[in-house]
Amino acid sequence: MTRFPLTWPSPRCSLVGLLSMLVAACASSTPATPRAKSAAGERDTAIVHEPCDKDSASAEKVDVNGDGIPDIIHVKQDGREVCRVVDLNLDGAIDAFIYYDATGAERRRESDFDRDGRADEIAHYERGVVVLKERETNFDDKIDTWDFYEGSRLVRRERDSDGDQIVDQWWQFNNPNDERCAIVATDQNADGKPDPTSVVDLCAESYGAPKPIAPPPGSAAPPAAGASAAGQPAAPAASAAPAGSAPADAASQPDVKKGP
Repeated sequence: MTRFPLTWPSPRCSLVGLLSMLVAACASSTPATPRAKSAAGERDTAIVHEPCDKDSASAEKVDVNGDGIPDIIHVKQDGREVCRVVDLNLDGAIDAFIYYDATGAERRRESDFDRDGRADEIAHYERGVVVLKERETNFDDKIDTWDFYEGSRLVRRERDSDGDQIVDQWWQFNNPNDERCAIVATDQNADGKPDPTSVVDLCAESYGAPKPIAPPPGSAAPPAAGASAAGQPAAPAASAAPAGSAPADAASQPDVKKGP
């Protein structure tokens, strides 16, 4: 696997998816991954750095915080910026390589989120809009997650959860208003396909707070206080006992011994 240095030379730094048919239908509406896939279903999970010559004579270096170390480097060819090197948090380590097409729109971004000097995510763009993110999520320096976007919205995810280079999870993000909602399917019998019995809806009631039970259609509201169930006035209350008189069933009540 090719690794790229993400450290500045400075003294201070040394879902889950759907069933087979649904997955196939989704694939037809989203860009295909540029990664090669063998006949056996294995994917190329290597993280490969695209060259960006930050040390070229034409590179323009910008020191944002005035510490003498460049924080942004614009790499140009024929007067056009082809890539950019960025230290977003000004800690002396490169956080991202950004690449541009002939029109100046972003086409690729390599990001290092855990500051270990290696990319954790490679995002692909078409006309400046993200269409695919290849991600490394378990710190083994291999791509294990492929996120597909439509109109900048995450719509589908494929994952290799066990590191064998074969996708075994399919996620379909079915709620545009809640990115946490997804229908997920897994490959439990190792045939390379989502198993129908494994489908889980992450926003189903069993995976969240139960919804309030609505009254059945046409049901009457409970009677108001003072009215009978049939809607007639309630029967008059028994007349009050004379002051000082004991209740009618006083004789049946046990004597209560009072304290001193």
